[in-house]
Amino acid sequence: MSRSGSIHNLIDLVSTEIGNSALPVKDTPVIAAVSGGADSMVLLWILAVAMRLNVIAVHINYGKRAEDSGKDEELVRHFCGRHNIRFETYRDSGKENFGNEEKASGNFQEYARDLRREVLLSVMKQYQACAIFLAHHDDDQTETIFQKILRGAAPEKWAGMSPADPPWYRPLLHVTKGELLAFAGDHAIPYRTDATNLESVYTRNILRNELFPILDKAFPGWRRNIRNVARAGRRQREMLDHVTDQVAIPYTGTGTSHQSDMDRAAWMALPPGLRIPVARHWIAQQTGYTGWSKGEVERLADLAHIPTGGRITLDPDIAIIRDRDRFVVAGDSGKSMTRILNLSDLARTGTTHAGIQFAIDHYASKRKGTDLQLALNSLPEELLLRNWTEGDRIHPLGMEGSQSVADHLTNRKVSSAQKKSTLVLVSFDGKVHAIIFPHCPDSGEMGTIAEQSRCRTEGQPVLLIKQPDHHP
Repeated sequence: MSRSGSIHNLIDLVSTEIGNSALPVKDTPVIAAVSGGADSMVLLWILAVAMRLNVIAVHINYGKRAEDSGKDEELVRHFCGRHNIRFETYRDSGKENFGNEEKASGNFQEYARDLRREVLLSVMKQYQACAIFLAHHDDDQTETIFQKILRGAAPEKWAGMSPADPPWYRPLLHVTKGELLAFAGDHAIPYRTDATNLESVYTRNILRNELFPILDKAFPGWRRNIRNVARAGRRQREMLDHVTDQVAIPYTGTGTSHQSDMDRAAWMALPPGLRIPVARHWIAQQTGYTGWSKGEVERLADLAHIPTGGRITLDPDIAIIRDRDRFVVAGDSGKSMTRILNLSDLARTGTTHAGIQFAIDHYASKRKGTDLQLALNSLPEELLLRNWTEGDRIHPLGMEGSQSVADHLTNRKVSSAQKKSTLVLVSFDGKVHAIIFPHCPDSGEMGTIAEQSRCRTEGQPVLLIKQPDHHP
């Protein structure tokens, strides 16, 4: 947004941004995060006064600036009262709220960001709002991208903040701080200035107060160049999305469009310089994992050499496993249904995945027919629980020969909707030991056991698979 007369078009700009997002703002409340500073007060004025939307203003009083914090809250409260805007305030009292640790124990900026996110989502749920509006502007975007570059973030992360990342919306990202201050002055919008922003304590303040003025003098066009870097970051992310789609094997089962395994041969065929970025991008799609250390990134190169059943562990909850011709993500943090079941661990304590209980027990012929009992001596030490895929085959209990899982589900009259949530229990050599129905179809059966995992002897150790409300 250029300065020449453009502040008068700011209302139209915000209205256009909201229109492009197709939000039902005429019929549904929206949340505005309001600190009392110029940026958020301008946004609140545009949303509630100029556009007359049904706005709930949310203010968080961290109590960090003593009397000034109270004055910030009072300004927002008074403004909302004068314009008949619903006002919600949250006064932070430390670790008692939302399970956060004490402010003194870590980075306050990170603490405040996490708390703000939880409070805003809580109020959104309370009012059944359709969006949360944040007042980040062009200067904030520049600072964000600059910090990412200095901290060594991957190029696809240089794209910065998104204007629309539901439920979060930032309609002022193309507006500078100077334009917002001018708009506030022209429309007599009250605001307060946080004096701590002038103190070079936090990283952003050091950049804003000390480094950026030097860059403005030495490289007058550097801010524009940073925005060009952001565009390059977006192109990099689009490229990685495209290449990752080429090596992905989408799940047959239910889930988001990004749920997939990774085709090993297709990944190995990539230029060596692309393999690690694509693997990292694929893992992020499956798990949301972003806490990459340098060692973890370098460890991804080992994917090219691990044997079937081998794994690379990123953190206690996430592992990448080679399953024959593909890589799978396993762990409780992942979106995928892939999980590792270790029989020694199950012998000590059972576990539950996808609403299904797994435990080591003893065979009982009188056990409910809905429970599956697999002979323990027929199973390897580790198994994969995952969504079934085309190509999976099973030798069903009591039948001659094997059949594809797809055909078996059809023969069992499992509906298309139920097929999507069907799982298989497989060993790393690809052998299917059981098909599991988390949905418990009308027949009441939990699934199908493979012939090789049949158990006939009372008291023989078994892997017991059952619904949580079923008891032996």
